[in-house]
Amino acid sequence: MPAYSPFHNDGQNQTASGKTENLSDIFKSFFEIEVATTEEMVNKVFEVRFQVYCIDRAFEDPMQFPDKREHDAYDLRSAHALIRHRRSGDSVAVVRLVLAGDNPEQSDFPMEGPCIHRMSQQAQETMAATPRQHMAEISRMAVSREFRRRLNEQESPTGVTDQTSYADAEGGRRAMPYISLGLFAAILRMSVKHNVTHWMAVMEPAQLRLLKRFGVEFDHVGPVMEYHGLRRPAFTEAESLINGILRRRPDVWKLITESGRYLPPKPVNR
Repeated sequence: MPAYSPFHNDGQNQTASGKTENLSDIFKSFFEIEVATTEEMVNKVFEVRFQVYCIDRAFEDPMQFPDKREHDAYDLRSAHALIRHRRSGDSVAVVRLVLAGDNPEQSDFPMEGPCIHRMSQQAQETMAATPRQHMAEISRMAVSREFRRRLNEQESPTGVTDQTSYADAEGGRRAMPYISLGLFAAILRMSVKHNVTHWMAVMEPAQLRLLKRFGVEFDHVGPVMEYHGLRRPAFTEAESLINGILRRRPDVWKLITESGRYLPPKPVNR
């Protein structure tokens, strides 16, 4: 049976009974989003990261993490979230939001030194004008090895290429729950909690293209560069990005904001 295409019919999928389901309902029927609020949940995040970044991709030395939990100094001032598969309870994807911390003017972000100078002058000026305590870096976005195999994307830490599609035959139903959108929903929830108005990230070009096809467009995107593989730096105002999704893809907006329950704070420099 061929995999269901995620770019079919604007996020609407017909079941065998003829009932039309929207993107949000399909996603929720297979996955749930959890912001890590306990040490146990944070350790689950670190365990997925160890498998992806130390074993599968070897970005980090596994010998540095004898407890098989990948972590670094930035985690002390980060918020974490994961996506769980409802039926199995497995943690299938993770992401962190690196915050400015208690001393924003003295804190750096992981991508800042290697990447920011490669972006446009306008992007750099916008970032310089944004209060650092309201900025955060989207980081350590990863999909577990098992789900990357189901996606047939073992070579990508995020499980995304231009050809990505997903099919799941649970209960005789087929679905296209896009994990990247679920992770973005988690990022928004964490941003609302921590009063984050602007996001920066270094992302795979294919993932940026995928998100754009779902209406998720960053204001500023830099050139392709080598940064743990080919990546593009990006920067955006959260409110602008979410409002753009609402205009272009209301179904995606519904999933990411949980029908408007989570909306980004307004920038303080307006």
